[in-house]
This record gives sequence, C-alpha cells and structure tokens, in this order.
Amino acid sequence: MLEFENQIQALRDQFAQSETPVLSLYCDVNPARPENTGKAWLKRAKNALSDLPEIRTSDSKRDTPLYTRVIELLESERPEARTLALFARRDERGDLRAERLDLQVDLPVVDLANGRVDARYGKPYLTPLLFAVDEYERAGVLHLEGAGWRFYEVFLGEIREDREIFAEITPEDWRELAGLSNRLSEVFTARAGKPGGRSDKLSPKDRAVAKVSTWMQRLYGRLSVLLDKTIDRLGIERLVLMGEHWQISHFESYLSRGTRRLLVARTPHPRGLPSPTGNQLWERILPTLEEVERQAELELLDRIKQQPGLWGMDPVLDALQLGRVQVWALPWSLEARIWRCEQERFVAATPEIARLICAQPQEVPLRDHVWDLASEFGARVEFVRGQAERQVLEEMGGMAALLRW
Repeated sequence: MLEFENQIQALRDQFAQSETPVLSLYCDVNPARPENTGKAWLKRAKNALSDLPEIRTSDSKRDTPLYTRVIELLESERPEARTLALFARRDERGDLRAERLDLQVDLPVVDLANGRVDARYGKPYLTPLLFAVDEYERAGVLHLEGAGWRFYEVFLGEIREDREIFAEITPEDWRELAGLSNRLSEVFTARAGKPGGRSDKLSPKDRAVAKVSTWMQRLYGRLSVLLDKTIDRLGIERLVLMGEHWQISHFESYLSRGTRRLLVARTPHPRGLPSPTGNQLWERILPTLEEVERQAELELLDRIKQQPGLWGMDPVLDALQLGRVQVWALPWSLEARIWRCEQERFVAATPEIARLICAQPQEVPLRDHVWDLASEFGARVEFVRGQAERQVLEEMGGMAALLRW
C-alpha cells in the first residue's frame, strides 16, 4: 500500500473505535490556482473554522488546545499539494489527536464552492478520501532503460518504484540487454536516416546486428511474465510504456492479451534526464494519464447512450434502488440535492416522489450520501470532469447510469 492508503486506513481504524465528534476540514490549496496565491487558502480555512459552532471540552470550556493544534497544522510548511485534509478530535480519554494529509489530487464530493473550504464538526467526514481511493485508477509505468528496467506504481498523486518485479533478473542479464539495445538503437537510428528507411539500405553487418537474438527473445518473454505477475499483485488498471519507439514496439509484441488491454500510452524517454527520478517521471506522464481518463469518461457516456442506459435524477435514483445500476456517472462538482426518507432508506429527486414513501422527507446534499447509496446497491461510481461533466449536467439531467439489466 502507498503512504496515502496507509493514512486513510489508519483514520478509518481510529474512527471505527470511537464515537467522539471529529473536526473534518478540506481545503483547495493548489498553488497553480490564482485564488491561492500567497497562501490565501489559509485565511479561508481559518474563516471556515471561526464559522463553525464553537468546539468545547467535556467541562464545557472552549477547546483552545484543539484550535491551536489545528492552526499549527494548517500553518506548517509542507510540500506543494492540491488538496489539504485535516482531522482533529478528543479521544475517549480526552487526549487530543490531529492529523493533516497533503494530497496531490483533487477530491470528489467536497463542497468547495463556498470559498474552496469544507469544514464540519461531528461525524467524521471521510467520504471524499474513500471515494478518492475508489475513483482514481491505479497505473503502472514500465521504463525500458538499457541497464535495468524499472516499474513504478502510480496512484493518488504518489509514485513508488516497485523493486520486486525484476528481482530475479541478474546484473549480467541487464548489462547484456543494455549492450544489445544500444547496438540496435544505433542501427534503427541509421535506418531511419536513410531514404525510405528500408533495411535493404543497411550494410550486411548492420542487418546482422538488427536481428533479434534468441537470448533476447527469451529474456523479453521472462520480462513479460514478470510484468503480468506484478500487474496482478498491485492491482494495476492502466499501463504506460516509456522508452525508445522501436524497443516499446518490440516488447509490446511479447505482452499477454490481458496486459495489452491495459496499455493506454507509449511515451519516449524524458529529454535531458538520463536517469529520471520517480517524481520527474510522474510530472511527464500526468498529462497523458489525465487525457486517458477524460477519454474513458466520454466513452462511458457513449456506452450509456447506446445500451440504452438511463439519465436524469429520478430515473437513475429509481433504478439504483432497484439494484439495476452497474455504473453511476456523476459530475465531479456534485451540487445536487435529494429528498431522503431516513427510516425507509429511500431517496428521490423531488419531494413529491419522496412523500409517496414517507410523510416528512428531508432535503440533503447528495454528496453526503453517495458513498452509502453506491455501497448499499452495488453500484460503481464514476465521477466525470471536463467535457463529460458538461455533457452530464447539460444533456443528461445531472446523472446517468450504465445498467445491469
């Protein structure tokens, strides 16, 4: 598990054992946004805290230590992030517990419309974090470097090198592969520079070098099997190959059918970075992964239209509660409100529909109940952004669904 996943699991374990109220705060801190210049987000976060009902200790005094600790965490210098999440509470013994998470991703189901801050006190508000784990795809990047290929796990803005994948490949194997790859690279570069780029323009010596040896074929076969095992072990859902064009194309022919289906992008070595770090690789593949995600969202909406699926709040909520919804497509900026019959565990888009089930339904933000609804009725939630989000809001009544039946 990556560090962020470990932090979320630790929070879930803490709150599962406690019924004491929790201060939950989310804040957009992305430095790339003009509204956050000069840490303007910090002032908004402090204002949000002051707008909450005053938090008091068990003896009814203002819990000044809790506020002080929260402010300290907000003001502490951390690496740049997109979203800040902070939680503070008193445990059953009265001890103060507080934790800040700096996330390299945006979070769904957070009401940041009012000042880009969402602060609550009471039941712990973990839904955005839980959805982040469920929403974001886990990607793998295989960097085909000559002297030792590297594999990186990418999830929720974190990138971690997996050193287990090629543990059985010896240094001698890597050195031999690097030497052969360098010779092949020179040959293919020379070939590309000749008129027509044809192999018959190469010398007999160059053509001999360009032939792939039996040893190399066997090694590529082993590397492909090890990649399959790592994809299964880490739960990789999307794969990126990075390297020289000829090498990627060659290795791709050794991939299993299942792994080939996960391949979403092929990218060249980062220019000017002979030995890039994981973070440097992350910066270069992030736009590619985001583009892939946006395209997948549009394809989902096309599938919903062709199935045909459903769209519009009332039809989708009705189908959801009948267990018909397989994928529930929602706009990333989820501002819809629904009517809820608490005892009957029923929701509707309008009070008229809800009153058919209970006399006094409550109007509530949908974002507060998405996780429970999706879990209860076995639907997978897909938050969509960009063009797909506009399509859901403007053409599909605010939500859509891919149906099981």
